[in-house]
Amino acid sequence: MVLAIAPASARADDDDELVITAAEMEDRVRPPRLTADEAFLIERQPRNVAEMLRFLPGVSAKTNSRGETIARVRGAEERQTQVFLDGAPLAVPWDGRIDLGVLPAGLVRSVEVAKGAVPIEYGTNAVAGAIDLRTGDDATGVHGMAQVGSDGFATGSVVGGAAVGSFHMMFAASGVTRDAEPVADRAALPFSQAADGGRTNTDLDSVSLFGALGYAGPVVAARASLLRVTTRRGIAPESDRDPAVAAPRYWRYPDIDLTQLTLNASADIGEATTLRAVGWRQWFSQSIDAYSNASYTVRRTRQDDEDDTLGARLVLATAIAPFDLRLTSSAQTSRHAQVDTNLQTGVAGPRLVYRQNLFTVGAEVDAPLGPVKATAGVAYDRATTPLTGDKPAQPATDAVAFSLAVQGDVARDTTLTLSGGRRTRFPSARELFGEALGRFLINPDLRPETAWLADIELAWQGATANLVVNPFYQRGAGTIGQRVVRVNGVSLRKRYNQSGTRTYGVDAQANVALMAGLDAEIFGTVMSARADPGDAAFRRLLQRPAYEVGGALRYRPFDALLLRGEYRRVGPAVDLDAAGNRAELAAGDEVNLRAQWRVARIGSSAVSVTMAVDNLGNDVITPQLGLPSPGRMVRFGVRID
Repeated sequence: MVLAIAPASARADDDDELVITAAEMEDRVRPPRLTADEAFLIERQPRNVAEMLRFLPGVSAKTNSRGETIARVRGAEERQTQVFLDGAPLAVPWDGRIDLGVLPAGLVRSVEVAKGAVPIEYGTNAVAGAIDLRTGDDATGVHGMAQVGSDGFATGSVVGGAAVGSFHMMFAASGVTRDAEPVADRAALPFSQAADGGRTNTDLDSVSLFGALGYAGPVVAARASLLRVTTRRGIAPESDRDPAVAAPRYWRYPDIDLTQLTLNASADIGEATTLRAVGWRQWFSQSIDAYSNASYTVRRTRQDDEDDTLGARLVLATAIAPFDLRLTSSAQTSRHAQVDTNLQTGVAGPRLVYRQNLFTVGAEVDAPLGPVKATAGVAYDRATTPLTGDKPAQPATDAVAFSLAVQGDVARDTTLTLSGGRRTRFPSARELFGEALGRFLINPDLRPETAWLADIELAWQGATANLVVNPFYQRGAGTIGQRVVRVNGVSLRKRYNQSGTRTYGVDAQANVALMAGLDAEIFGTVMSARADPGDAAFRRLLQRPAYEVGGALRYRPFDALLLRGEYRRVGPAVDLDAAGNRAELAAGDEVNLRAQWRVARIGSSAVSVTMAVDNLGNDVITPQLGLPSPGRMVRFGVRID
């Protein structure tokens, strides 16, 4: 099976992998996690990193009104799931999010999703979970792919690597372009949508470059990598909104540039002691042009952003029999500078500068307890905002995080893991100070949000099948939500701390070999997400489907041909309309087809032709009001592995 729920003891070689965030140790117990390896990712033919998360139980990636495709674990708020690349946080700290829709799929060789009370190495703000993207450090030779598809879609990537003695080099390049996203049903887009052609204002051009140089010695290992992503794009307007009443975002991004430098290192400093370190420097800039209407001919305002982030994490791991101990500390500082310009008058506003600092220090201990083993952790988190632009000063905030996980065998080939803890997320600087070109009203009293998390994971591994069932519970305090307020006759959104939230449900998945060459996958999440009675306009939390279930059949009639069919149903949810009223989001279905046929070999490389059909039934799935998912797309391509 290519999708694995990885218990703590499942991957002993992780200790030798330099680029992971939370390393394995023999008796370490971790909350639920999913590991998707390279074979799993290749056969699903994702167009970008966001699509790598499809068909992972409890995980989704949804496109918001800013055009960003954001990972969400168990329907959590967008900023509650942290994303890491080779051990370094990838989100732009000003916003607390990263757009996975523009990150190239060809760069990432494996994905690990941690859910619940994640290990303390992930630092602050990982309230719902964390996603680890790994480029790997052992690629050799040259691999590549290219695809073309509907509505001017085209993508290509090449990845190469070589080892010379104790050194390893890797490079990758990727590009993607499209004229527009396909439309499933024009009746679902009553406003700001052209009568023909693709989805209004959804063109995209993006180029990514990556390089890495690593060294692996008997005592010390190190790796330096550099990622550069340059993007130009439009974003779909919220087509439920009548522009005469409440205009949507008529935005375009003429420039988005992300550069991230990551340094990883580890050293054995004793017979049972290892020091791991990761440092990161991120430069991010973007421009947002706001237009007057759906013709995108007259620009009203422009926002120019520049971000500079520096951070590091140290982990000292040692064994003091019979315990394993980890001491962790991390720090990050991020500066955001912003200029808003009225393009009608040509007058630029002041250059506003903001800064947010995050700190974590903590410890975890692993202990064998007779027939079971346990891991306990505690951490202290702190956030400061020494620069607040033209907004009022904010006090420093801090919180204590802790967790406990216990694991044991309850039957042959069956493991039970109990885990839980407390995590806190500090508001991002954008939540505290950002007005989004006049869309938001600032709330100077916004506070951190806290989550109490609990998971039960029952995992069974047979010879030809496996099954994982994972009930979960999350109690939120001060969860940051949105409400609509009227100011001088204009509807604005305002963030606020809800009095409390409760989310509970079940993640489940099963893989089974039905016969030679034919496998089946089944996955699903069923959950209830409610706010406490009180200050919420209505109790059901926004954009959280009641269920998401599906499965796939994977058929290999002979070694060179792989066929795959996927089905996913997304349950009903609710959202806010432009006036702040409750709006229903209907359930929807998605059917995808995949094929890969190896047609030749060139030396040691295999050449395959590929085919993919996304949303075969052209059904409407609406993760957010006015922003349905794309319609049917057909893609053809070639791979060299």
